[in-house]
Amino acid sequence: MKFIPSILSSLFVRISGITGMIFLLVSTAVFADSFPADPSKITVSIKRHKVGKSQAISNLGFCGRPVGFNFDNENTKSGSSDLSKSSQQVLLAGAARQALFLGGKVGGQKVFTCGEEWSDQSSWWGFEFFPTGQPWDTVWVVPKDSVVDIPYFPGYRGISENDLVCRYNDYLIRVPDQLKPLGVQVIQTSHSWSLSSYNLWTYFQFYIIPTTNDIEDLSVGWWKFNGLGIFNGNPTNRDDLQSFDDEHKISFAEDLPGNDDDGIGPQGFKIWPPEDVPADELVWSFDNDHMPNHIDNLMWDEYFGGKIDPPSADGNASRVRGFSTVSVGRFDVKVGDTLKIQIAMVVGYDKEDIIKNVRRIEELRDRGFALPSPPPSPPLRIEAGNHRAILRWDPLPGQIDVENWTDPFREDIDIHPQPFEGYKIFKSFNQGGPWTLLAVFDVPDNEFGQNTGLQREFIDIGLLNNFEYYYAVTAFTKPDAVTGLNALESPISLSSKMVIPGTQVPESVGEVFVVPNPYRGDVDYSSFSPPWESPDPRRNINNEPGRDRWIEADRRLQFVNVPSPSEVKIYTLAGDQVNTLQHNNSDVGVLNWNLTAFNGLAISSGIYIFTVKDLRNGKVQVGKFVVIK
Repeated sequence: MKFIPSILSSLFVRISGITGMIFLLVSTAVFADSFPADPSKITVSIKRHKVGKSQAISNLGFCGRPVGFNFDNENTKSGSSDLSKSSQQVLLAGAARQALFLGGKVGGQKVFTCGEEWSDQSSWWGFEFFPTGQPWDTVWVVPKDSVVDIPYFPGYRGISENDLVCRYNDYLIRVPDQLKPLGVQVIQTSHSWSLSSYNLWTYFQFYIIPTTNDIEDLSVGWWKFNGLGIFNGNPTNRDDLQSFDDEHKISFAEDLPGNDDDGIGPQGFKIWPPEDVPADELVWSFDNDHMPNHIDNLMWDEYFGGKIDPPSADGNASRVRGFSTVSVGRFDVKVGDTLKIQIAMVVGYDKEDIIKNVRRIEELRDRGFALPSPPPSPPLRIEAGNHRAILRWDPLPGQIDVENWTDPFREDIDIHPQPFEGYKIFKSFNQGGPWTLLAVFDVPDNEFGQNTGLQREFIDIGLLNNFEYYYAVTAFTKPDAVTGLNALESPISLSSKMVIPGTQVPESVGEVFVVPNPYRGDVDYSSFSPPWESPDPRRNINNEPGRDRWIEADRRLQFVNVPSPSEVKIYTLAGDQVNTLQHNNSDVGVLNWNLTAFNGLAISSGIYIFTVKDLRNGKVQVGKFVVIK
């Protein structure tokens, strides 16, 4: 089979793009004098997918925590995900050892390249893939839709919530009994999602690029250790059954009854070859009995020779069992060509569930990894009244009607073309929460929710005038009837608004007063309900907690009946100016001050004078207040 050159058109061009860049950036020097290799020659890195199957990824062509290397971050310990049949929960299991295998012919000689750490019949480790020593040749973390200029992948855009990107080759470092490298570089991207029903797999994309040799009959394999679950330190693969579904091209590992580890659902993995290669030209292989080593001819024949092993259970916990490898080939690739292969590790409640999840991966991929989304935020408007707040969210002209919104990426679009189900109304004393659910309005007369009926107005009464309140209205969907995806809800943060009941913006100065007056330092204003003073509970951009204790800058004194725009100046009785405040909010008739001077220092006890100047007409009002600390 001849492989047609496949260049990533969105990534580079043949002459000046990524293929040439890789060749220039990587030294081809070989260091075979020690193993693990000289740390100055390579930049071994391991990162962990933080959502979904929580898979650990290294830039050695190996998934898991590789032996023989030291890592500072102990949180990267390996773990695989199994699915419990009984509890239907994703469980962390033992060592998640998975690896990329490649095999081809260079000058007619069979060559095998291994990403697995262990090696049979060898005194050396099994690794044959290594990164360079460049500090940027690490495992990159790229969030969804973020664009990062990785040196070998310029303009990379994240497609999942947690993309991991790395690169390695098989010719930079030679293990002593490695007969010959293929001379390839591999760019690997892996992807994971947290969304329910989409968090049951880790999806990989491999860009395999010959850089030193043309390769004939290149095959790509995925190797997996099939131990399921953690059971008091006992071997986990004692009764695991390995099999290959030739119809769906999926490798399965299942736990058989016995050995006190029942109830763990199966794992599976699938390889997708290039779509432009006819299926009848592909050669598939399945091996469930051999541990890798550096004997190229033997490994090529076992893993890429076209043999399909029968299902096999490890009845004696032998160390060479409990493994399975699937490979597909055979492609002819030349230096500079790019062979793209996709692989997914999948869990499910049973084999049929895994097959269903594989189809879901294919649908997700075919629509550009666009996931179902929550509805748009309702267009909330709030009107302040006397001891009340009036919330309305009916759409004005030009605004989206959330109730008629559609999501083309839901899999039940034929069943629920308009998946909107209802609204939730929330209230808080602080902009960042915590939030209290006040009411739920949902579509009546269906099988979802409370069937309370829909409303687009809510009045909250019994509020304290001149206090700040925060409200939010969210919209939520029906569950997905096909995938079982739970209802999705618009974020609170996108619709939250502040309102101050009671005092509205006056036409001009004349009725401004101060509360509390006197301000007393021996009063715990943070204990009021709602709190008059309290620490800021909001979280910053890194989602780190806000302050959890009161500080001096949390003090609050309020000027009421303030027009807009206006300027408030505070003086001591001696006439020294303490501070100047600007008010430019035409929706709010109050202005807060934290009792600090120009220099940020807290003011002392005493009697203070204030002036309020209406900046529209120049009128000035004078008043006073008292501070007792």
